[in-house]
Amino acid sequence: MTNASTASTENNLPEVDLDRVVAAMGTFDIELTKVEGEIDAATANLNGLPTMFAVLDSVVIVRCDVPTDASFSKADAGLFLAANQINSVAFGARAVISEHDDMLVVRTERDIPAAAGMTDEQLTTALKKAVDAVINGQDAMVSAAEEMAKLGSETAAKAGNGSEENSTPSDNA
Repeated sequence: MTNASTASTENNLPEVDLDRVVAAMGTFDIELTKVEGEIDAATANLNGLPTMFAVLDSVVIVRCDVPTDASFSKADAGLFLAANQINSVAFGARAVISEHDDMLVVRTERDIPAAAGMTDEQLTTALKKAVDAVINGQDAMVSAAEEMAKLGSETAAKAGNGSEENSTPSDNA
């Protein structure tokens, strides 16, 4: 039995911090710009999408927030249903609809557990998978939202036509 206080620390993995995230993303020729604030964060424009990287005590968060022109107070269910559709399958990133200044924001994000530390190879691989999932999640949200809008239009058209089709001769007498 090994006493915890005398156990070897040779296998400890390096702590994940923002500098390591910036360096790992640099291996993909992506330059992150550090953001001043309460948390360690940096941003980059990836495929035209604003992407944030935040390092917390136990997790690295890769997040992409895309504002829409839809008002929160007048929103229909389409974007919310699209996010639910994305979240109902193992996609690799979460999708949520948030609100900023009464406008809807499409957010996709993925967490990378990092409390135990990571090697450079592990961190680089995890960041690549997270970035791919977050960007692909935004693309999937566009497709799912278009599909929800199409279904909504078809349902509305059927509901409009259905009121005439469902009337009986006795109703018209």
